Amino acid sequence: MSEVNIKVEIAGSFYPLKVNADDEQNIKEVVSLINTKIAEFEKTYAVRDKKDVLSMVMLQLVAQLYKKANSAEAELSNLKTLFTDVEEMLKQHNQNIENFSGE
Repeated sequence: MSEVNIKVEIAGSFYPLKVNADDEQNIKEVVSLINTKIAEFEKTYAVRDKKDVLSMVMLQLVAQLYKKANSAEAELSNLKTLFTDVEEMLKQHNQNIENFSGE
């Protein structure tokens, strides 16, 4: 995988990054999201301290990520249960076919 050097701006500060070329667009979208959230917090709460704003943005974004991760984990668990149930049904069906053929 090829790496590219990019420079991103978050809250008025610039950061050089080396990222996989495949991740570049995703990184830029995340940076845009962070800056949008910063602007929203500054406007809504009239907070001027960048550290406070960044902390609030981080809390909101991580809480959203955590909620989605838990939801995805629960969905995966449900799918595993469903797969196990289908597998058992297929085993039972095969057993029924074998019993029917043996008669």
